[in-house]
Amino acid sequence: MDKTVSAKALSFNIPKFYFFSAAWMFVLMFTINVVFFRSNGLSISQITLLDIFWAVAALLLEVPTGALADRWSRKYTLALSGLFAALGMLLYSLSSTFFPFMLASMVMAARSAFQSGTANAFIYDTLKSINKESKFERVLGRARFIGVVSVSVAGILGAYLASSINIRLPFIVSIFTSLFAALIALTFREPPFRHSTGEVRFFEHIRKAAKFALFNPFLRFLFFYFVLMDIAISHMDEYDQLYLTAVNFPLALFGVWIALRRGLSGLGGFFAERFKGISSPRIKTLALVAMIGALLTISFGNKYVGLLAFLIIFPIWGIVEVLVIGELHSKVESHRRATVESLIVFFGVMIDIPIRLAFGYIGDLFNIRIGYFFIGTILILYLPYFLWRNIFRSRK
Repeated sequence: MDKTVSAKALSFNIPKFYFFSAAWMFVLMFTINVVFFRSNGLSISQITLLDIFWAVAALLLEVPTGALADRWSRKYTLALSGLFAALGMLLYSLSSTFFPFMLASMVMAARSAFQSGTANAFIYDTLKSINKESKFERVLGRARFIGVVSVSVAGILGAYLASSINIRLPFIVSIFTSLFAALIALTFREPPFRHSTGEVRFFEHIRKAAKFALFNPFLRFLFFYFVLMDIAISHMDEYDQLYLTAVNFPLALFGVWIALRRGLSGLGGFFAERFKGISSPRIKTLALVAMIGALLTISFGNKYVGLLAFLIIFPIWGIVEVLVIGELHSKVESHRRATVESLIVFFGVMIDIPIRLAFGYIGDLFNIRIGYFFIGTILILYLPYFLWRNIFRSRK
């Protein structure tokens, strides 16, 4: 890391990061991957098992990659994320049975692990080095919006290519966009941040970061809220293809649908900064209640009402997600910033694994709607504790 890098040079990280977000998210397979797996004979349970293997790999890699970014380099860690994405897409494009898909899913977990936490830490430290850390929510929201626009356009293109030419073509194109993301990352200028190298050993650094996150009451409360809400929205994001299939939605329009809901999510993130003045406990409560309402509506409403519920909840979570991440980074020191966020993902995956297994089993035994009702029930059971803890903390 070059500590003499000028503020002007560092400021260029922000527009470069927007380009990185666009390239990293320009993945054409996300709108058709579940349909692709089903076309190769996989059951809903097998598809959720692929997610489980993804989650286990992410679990093993999440914290070490975050610590690596804190001790080594943020930009090289992000570049590795693009390289693993390209490899995962290559494996998907060549596979047609469960076990090769499993290997590809585990490689894609490395893609996420090398980016998770590191990207947000990179943005925050860049802004902090030029005395603009108060703009974090704005920059993060815009990056999320750009990423959503990118993945939405990619999704429309992917669904078109899959339905009109070849269902494997979206995976092949995504190899090259992922490599482009890696090249953009290599152009970043490393922002100054406090390294822990030489102060503590690698795993001691992880242990101290975990102790800091788990024994800080505010971060612990934030952690459980974020994890459960993220689990709910991820199930809505990853398995809505099954819902669309169940309501006879045309495959060629999958990309348009997913672009619409992701676009609304991106708009939520884009305007999130404007909601910073609203009471944090209040906005978290409204988001949780809205999430429960959306899941119950998808479970028991007709297909039009269910689709509307998707479109309403995604922009709400787009706002709250950015605000919660901003709260998190404002409370964490630079040298453990990526590690702490990775720890949140790590423990989130541990919680998500049994939930995802049950979701897949319920989906096969009954249907996808009952699976979403199961997720809604978990949030309903969490709601009394959340209300008590949220009100108690806000009155202190």
